[in-house]
Amino acid sequence: MHVQLVVPGGVDRSGQERVIPVILSLIERLARRHRVTVVALGQEPVDGEYGLLGATVLNVRLPSPGGVLGPVRLADLVRRAVVASGRHGRPDVVHGFWAGVSGMTAVAIGRRHRVPVVVSAAGGELVARPDLGYGGALGRGGRLIARSAFRGADVVTVASGWMSEQVRAAGHRVDEIVVLGVDAIRYSPVVASAPSSTSTPVVNRICSVASLNRVKDPRLIVDAFVLVRQEIPDATLELVGVDTLGGEIQRHAVRLGLDERAVRFSGFVTPAALPACLHEAELHVLASHHDAAPVAVLEAAACGVATVGTRIGHVADLAALEPPAAVVVDSRTPAVLAAAIIDLLRDPARRRALAGAARSWAIEHDADHTAATFERIYSEARASSRARTWSRSAAASGEAPRPST
Repeated sequence: MHVQLVVPGGVDRSGQERVIPVILSLIERLARRHRVTVVALGQEPVDGEYGLLGATVLNVRLPSPGGVLGPVRLADLVRRAVVASGRHGRPDVVHGFWAGVSGMTAVAIGRRHRVPVVVSAAGGELVARPDLGYGGALGRGGRLIARSAFRGADVVTVASGWMSEQVRAAGHRVDEIVVLGVDAIRYSPVVASAPSSTSTPVVNRICSVASLNRVKDPRLIVDAFVLVRQEIPDATLELVGVDTLGGEIQRHAVRLGLDERAVRFSGFVTPAALPACLHEAELHVLASHHDAAPVAVLEAAACGVATVGTRIGHVADLAALEPPAAVVVDSRTPAVLAAAIIDLLRDPARRRALAGAARSWAIEHDADHTAATFERIYSEARASSRARTWSRSAAASGEAPRPST
């Protein structure tokens, strides 16, 4: 099968920087059994082609790098992507990530080649948060783009039950929930070794894997951590992620009296190095305002680390399991988040139970499961598409469908 993925970047040649790890895991697994081409919108500033994990990446430059895509430039981008899509032959199925420009482009490619289209929504395509400057639905153009992606897709998937509720509430359909799982080999618990007489184990260590931006709300985590330190003075916090706020959160931590021994800002960490950060943590924390399917929750879970966080994406889904596999806080106040963190740090047995349940779920829905599920969806979509084509041809000729034997 010739599978074509359409992505908004995230497929850098390095495989380590400017990447979306779950997309790379999917590409690698699909390419073992199928021919895979990836149409990347704006990964590089010039049009080009290169190999990655057994697939061929066709980069389509943005008409205005870093600028706003108006109707004319957007039409030009889609046109060039459609042309590039046929460079290595007609695909059998097209899969767009997410339900924004890349999803709309996938629909256009599918129509050009008359093949089924899968669109996966897993971001802020339907969100409008002017207070945060966030969301694809902030403008009329973004809303129209998402609508065209949802309506033009043959199959619509989302990556979490929580996201499914958001999409349906916005009036769109969801055909299937497909978790974008992580590599269970790369993300696995560290093998415990016997403690030496000279080693000093790290205890009460909290980790948060999320970019420093308004949507992820690292300020709430830092404010809660101050209260945690009042109860557990040896607690430490590591914030892992790209800083988009120009040092604002670091300065805020200093004003609150938190030095580098208490809080470490690690910045960007490559996918290969991230498991080591999680292995040292007793607890993973997220405080996002919106996060459709935070992969960090699954990465932590696969490493045997439970998450406490706001009611978003996988945090909400895992907390609703029986037995629960995460802890949700429903108040965006430092005191409530701090209380949940303190409770878990002081209750190792409960923390281990949460982590065990989370790991079991993450392994059940790992990257291999994701690839196998999408392969099944692609096959079903192709069969359905062929059936519709045959039905139209038969109706035009007056031939009645023959029963199966």
